[in-house]
Amino acid sequence: LLKERLLNQLLLLFSNLFGGVKIIYRTKELKEQQDRSRIWNETWLSGFFYKPCNYELFVKQSLNMEMAIVMAREAGMDWIIHLDTDELIHPAGAREYSLRRLLLDVPDNVDMVIFPNYESSVERDDIKDPFTEVSMFKKNYDHLPKDTYFGLYKEATRGNPNYFLTYGNGKSAARVQEHMRPNGAHRWHNYMKSPNEIKLEEAAILHYTYTKFSDLTSRRDRCGCKPTKEDVKRCFILEFDRLAFIIASTATEQEMRNWYREHVVWTDKDTNLKLLRKGVLTRIYAPMAIIRGLKESGIFIDAVTSAKAHPKANIGLENNESIHTNVTAA
Repeated sequence: LLKERLLNQLLLLFSNLFGGVKIIYRTKELKEQQDRSRIWNETWLSGFFYKPCNYELFVKQSLNMEMAIVMAREAGMDWIIHLDTDELIHPAGAREYSLRRLLLDVPDNVDMVIFPNYESSVERDDIKDPFTEVSMFKKNYDHLPKDTYFGLYKEATRGNPNYFLTYGNGKSAARVQEHMRPNGAHRWHNYMKSPNEIKLEEAAILHYTYTKFSDLTSRRDRCGCKPTKEDVKRCFILEFDRLAFIIASTATEQEMRNWYREHVVWTDKDTNLKLLRKGVLTRIYAPMAIIRGLKESGIFIDAVTSAKAHPKANIGLENNESIHTNVTAA
């Protein structure tokens, strides 16, 4: 009964929040506006300009974040955070599992809070809906004792290039204020000062990366690079992405599945249990329960329907590609 009451409260909360969803579609006008962005004058980002695949995405994210800053200020938002569609916020340590409460408790002199990321650790190769099927995550080294991290590094990486398959530097939420700018997809900065930042000790970003076998081929199909060790460096920033692209481009279906199971799927239950006991892996069920409840209640469908029903609040559709501005008012 208590669980049902909690879920009902969460559904009500999310129902109210989703009333403010706004989808910004990538149109010709939007592209022209971004072509005039000051981002193109940023020397720290220039190494990513006019390169394909992940480099292009990185620049596009920075352009979107710059626009989101303007929108957040105009809307009177207090905080802004950039999330990808394969990420969820896990506000552990906050009362009522509330991001709003978490940010309200941040000291006034803090400009930015860092959410260390946890990476999904799938246990099957047939995942269809990661948010409702994945409960095991690899904890960030920022949330582990150093002796645990280094002592179990080999078992935790399982022969992959790094501790995490993809990024490991977390994501940040920043107070909306004057002179802000994006500092890559994971951080914010300010033209007039060095932001005062803190790192959260319990809360995290849950990154659901390579959770579906089809993620191998979908990444391959979005990039036209040659599957060679040299050319993939031109297209992908992270070593695991490079390896995955080559496998997806050169291997048979069965070879791909074998590689996926060896490098991504956590099939060894003894190792899993050991790393769970040591704290390297952890079980997190709250997001799964919340997302299931939201889907079953129809709130997600209602939010999308509502957004599409108000075209004046959005910008015209082109190539089915959209920008989602992630802003929250505390």
